[in-house]
Order: sequence, then C-alpha cells, then structure tokens
Amino acid sequence: MKSELKMQYLNLKLKISGMVARLHEFQGTLVQKQAELEDLQQKLAVKSEELVKTQRRLKELEKNFKKSDNFAKIVASTDNTAVPSAELKQKLEEYITKIDHCIDQLRNP
Repeated sequence: MKSELKMQYLNLKLKISGMVARLHEFQGTLVQKQAELEDLQQKLAVKSEELVKTQRRLKELEKNFKKSDNFAKIVASTDNTAVPSAELKQKLEEYITKIDHCIDQLRNP
C-alpha cells in the first residue's frame, strides 16, 4: 500500500513537472508572439499613415486635374500667332495623358 502511494506520488510529480515545463514553453511562445504582434501593429500603423497621406495626395492631384480641364478652352480661345493652336492643343493632350498615367499609378500601388 505504501509503495503504491509512493508510485502514484512519483507519477503525479512527474506529470506536474512535465506540465510546468510545457507551461514555461507556452509562456515563452506567448511572449514571442506578443512581441511579433506589437511589431506588426507598428508596421500597420506606419502603412495606414502612408495610405492616408497617399489618399490626400491623390485627392489633391484629382482636384488639380479638374482645373486642367479648362486648359483646352484657354488654348482654343488664345490668338497667339507665334505658336499655332494645333501645336498647343497637341502638347496639352500629351500632358493630360501623362497626368492620367500618373494618377492611375497612384491609384494602383
């Protein structure tokens, strides 16, 4: 009877020490994962801030682009004899195309 209790005691002690070892292992893993989570949250905050800045910049560019719609009207109404209006219109169309391309690139990072 005494030896049975002693064996049960030793078995329980062995199980408890195994559980304590696993607990320490899990605590180490938890600390590591928490540090990784904090790092990822910081990166997310930086990327979110960059996104907000980029969206502001996009809105600003779109607002400026809307102003450029009037350039064609200005070119058409200009009576500049030194430079033909066809050349001005062509150059303006080229600029507008480049601006459109830039805006598309900003929208699709």
